[in-house]
Amino acid sequence: MRGMISLTFDDALDVHLDNAVVELNDAGLRGTFYAHLSAESLFKRATDWRAVAAAGHEIGNHTVFHPAAEDKNWVTTGNAIEYYTLDRMRMELDLANRWLESIDSCTDRTFAFPCSNPTIGRPGPLVRACNHYGLRFTRWPGMIQRAGLDFGSTCQSYAPLLPEYFVAGRGGGLTFEMTPPPIKAFDQYQLPSAACDGHSTKQMQDFVGRCLDAESWAILQFHGIGGGHHMDCSLENFRQLTRWIADHHADQVVTVRQGAQQIYSSTSLPKSTQNRA
Repeated sequence: MRGMISLTFDDALDVHLDNAVVELNDAGLRGTFYAHLSAESLFKRATDWRAVAAAGHEIGNHTVFHPAAEDKNWVTTGNAIEYYTLDRMRMELDLANRWLESIDSCTDRTFAFPCSNPTIGRPGPLVRACNHYGLRFTRWPGMIQRAGLDFGSTCQSYAPLLPEYFVAGRGGGLTFEMTPPPIKAFDQYQLPSAACDGHSTKQMQDFVGRCLDAESWAILQFHGIGGGHHMDCSLENFRQLTRWIADHHADQVVTVRQGAQQIYSSTSLPKSTQNRA
């Protein structure tokens, strides 16, 4: 299977409509936009988002309230991932799917984990201490968990819920120094992606090139495009990237839904879709 490229955008921001979609359309490319229902732009500019879907772009599920770790300054008790249960997450995934269907009339949908985090629940005191002292992204939390020492933890993955509602799920986990494995080695419900904020055009081009040479899937993750988010890719860098892709690899660009359907064509539709057909 040939390598593929997917351009994905999180959080349904105004700059996606004003900048990203404009550049993609000018380059003749299609992207995947992951929307959470609490995004202000999704309500205020619903007509624009319907036009995005009508133009062939994908709108994916990013939950209702974009849950995240409670130590982030924009998170409240209501959307702190530490207090979620599997049942609550299941309700959010289903509600978001049904609401997004009213925008694009689509029943086959993909999902992106908010903050690329597939885990709900509250870690135990040892891991919380690591996080408190700035060790969240070191090896220590993982070592504690693997050793079974995270006593009192309620953490669990909600990835097992995804097959009921989605054809695929996008996670994170890649850096621009890495090359993903061959496409067929990907986990259908935790597809790896690389965050593009703060990277140069050349870094993004080099990453895409390595992925395609390895017959892999270059899934790029964007937030702000020329502003609109603290995780930002400059508009000029994004424009240069899309022009380069259009000139050299246009036929290898797919939405995440298209890519997943190509790879996992033998996989049945999500149960929730089958039940509503």
